Amino acid sequence: MRRRWRQRARTARWPAGAGIAAWHWLRTARTAKRERLRTEPGFDIAETPARGGDRIQGLRQGVGPVYQRRYTVRIEGGDLDASGLMERLRADVNAASPVEFAVFDKIAGASPRLDLGDEYDVHMPGPWNCPVRVVERTPLSFRLATLSGHVEAGEIEFRARDAEDGGLWFTIESWTRSGDRLADVLYDRVGMAKEMQLHMWTHFCSRVAEMAGGRTAGDVEVLTERTEIAGDSRVDGRHLARPAAAALARTFTALAKARGGRPLHPRGVVLDAVLRLSGTSRFWGVPLLDDAAELRGLARLSRSIGLPAPYPDVLGLALRWRQPSEDGDPATAELLLATTGHGRAGRHLLRPATHWGPGFYGSLLPYTAGDRYVLLGAFARRAVPADPAALARAAGEGPITLDLVVATGLGPWERFGELVLTGPARTDDREPVRFNPVRHPIPGLRPAGPLQQVRGRAYDAVHDIDGGADVRKTGRRKDTARRRGPRAHRRLQRRYEELRDRPVNFEPRERPENAGPAGWHIDDHRQPLPRERPGPPEPDGSWEIARRLVRDYEFADPRIIRSAYRTGAPEPGADMLLEARFFGLRFHLGVRVGDVVDAVVEEDGRQVRVWGWNYRTLEGHLERGQMDQEVRKWLDTGEVEFRLRAFSHRAAIRDPFVRLGFVLFGRATQLKYQRRACRRMSDLTRAALAARGRARTADAGVSR
Repeated sequence: MRRRWRQRARTARWPAGAGIAAWHWLRTARTAKRERLRTEPGFDIAETPARGGDRIQGLRQGVGPVYQRRYTVRIEGGDLDASGLMERLRADVNAASPVEFAVFDKIAGASPRLDLGDEYDVHMPGPWNCPVRVVERTPLSFRLATLSGHVEAGEIEFRARDAEDGGLWFTIESWTRSGDRLADVLYDRVGMAKEMQLHMWTHFCSRVAEMAGGRTAGDVEVLTERTEIAGDSRVDGRHLARPAAAALARTFTALAKARGGRPLHPRGVVLDAVLRLSGTSRFWGVPLLDDAAELRGLARLSRSIGLPAPYPDVLGLALRWRQPSEDGDPATAELLLATTGHGRAGRHLLRPATHWGPGFYGSLLPYTAGDRYVLLGAFARRAVPADPAALARAAGEGPITLDLVVATGLGPWERFGELVLTGPARTDDREPVRFNPVRHPIPGLRPAGPLQQVRGRAYDAVHDIDGGADVRKTGRRKDTARRRGPRAHRRLQRRYEELRDRPVNFEPRERPENAGPAGWHIDDHRQPLPRERPGPPEPDGSWEIARRLVRDYEFADPRIIRSAYRTGAPEPGADMLLEARFFGLRFHLGVRVGDVVDAVVEEDGRQVRVWGWNYRTLEGHLERGQMDQEVRKWLDTGEVEFRLRAFSHRAAIRDPFVRLGFVLFGRATQLKYQRRACRRMSDLTRAALAARGRARTADAGVSR
């Protein structure tokens, strides 16, 4: 009977204790400045010490990501040195612990002071206690390890040191992850639990300063680093998300087939974009949010369902830009925004709109920056009706400016830059511009939550459908199958599908501009094309014809190399299977699209309209390197040219005969391909212009 009442009291303690703790946290919590441990190397779970003894619940027994947190405070005016402070803390840990959050109750150990091997039950506001064991103790520190039944798995260390100029430094550092899936939900998914834990240890640091007889100099510094663990079931197999992802992928696939390639946002307006970043008042550990920079890219604005302009629709704003990464090589980043509310609840709900602006575009689903969940958004200032034609006119009249903002889950929005959209406006009906933020993430921001995983699966499925739709429109895959037969076509398809698992076969630091030209071949060819009138490219002019040839890889001489298998127009991250011919032999070589350029750039004070793309070689290719192909027009003179740039290095070729043949004839064949590609581009462009002229003459004769 007594045991039953004890169980009931323990169960009732959870809502009561949590309510009291939450009330105390809301009443007394102060904003703590949090930063990332960016100067620390990446955490490796294999380097954690294997503790002896029974019941130890180490990091290997936990689930979810590992959080390394460090709380540091400087103490001035105290009566104790570092060793004296730690001795007093070992004498009574509860003197520093906020008792509304945690009470240390010794359950094993003879000494009244904290000593090596002692065990404590840490009573917390919940239906469980949190057992820990002292696994290390020195005059200046002690460390606790979690035991079986604790809500977390890992270790926490308390240490002090004397400052050179007087005073003390006190630090609490933990390496923990959730002990089980329930704790993962409570501590990692629910933001308040994490904030209460933050408040607990910052309050602990403040009380330690009082124990030392001094005061804190400034606020408690909080540094955090989050590390995903490979093979963790929470990361690699979110079983609940998989069925939902598969169902959504099937739904989007059916819609994409029914609507000709896009389940949502079927038609859009593409504009040039400039992201002018200014940073915020806090440090996020994310270059997009911290840096002051100017990034160029493109934007696509669209109506999600495709209702006519007078009717409200959920409006979309898709962004793509190039951003320097930590290894120095620019990476493609993408962000998808849609019209949502901007309040604490409305920012998580889609909101139909009748104007492109003024209005708010939000990311809807969160990202993680360190251990914080964040949302991104953009406030549109200018009044523009939600009609593609009106948007094109507005872009022609002048730049369209939006404020870029960021917020934590329930926090206020803070500006970190502005987005400037400029013309010329163009549609993507003939050449769809597709976005996949899962394949092209923002450096430093990770998609958070199972809904992001579900969305990523749906994007991949629609991407495959889009590729098939483009192939059916161009007839490329069909022609290949008819020319080679269904068996050869299936063989090419299998080889193409294998490319997704192959990495790029060179590191950015190996590029000749980084490592010097030793062993690398650097080529830059420019082929003049028929001139146009000054100004933007003419419809069906030489620039537009050359652009289509570059897009479809038609400039390549098929006697040397050709596109054997691809899925539609070039897109960052898309794979492509090339067939190279070399002394009667055929080699299938895998490449991956790196960048797609579609912008007006400035060179030597002159504006140049550029469209092009590049590809990078994959494992198994005979070479290592990158090739860029671009069509360019100088807007002030009307000059048009085709530019072919490449840097390459012989790859490790296993077959000795192929290796010998490549050493003897590879470079000559490479130069022959580049020269023929330039001549072929010129010949095809002039032939297309001549055919257009003959068609106009014939039309004029018929009209007379």
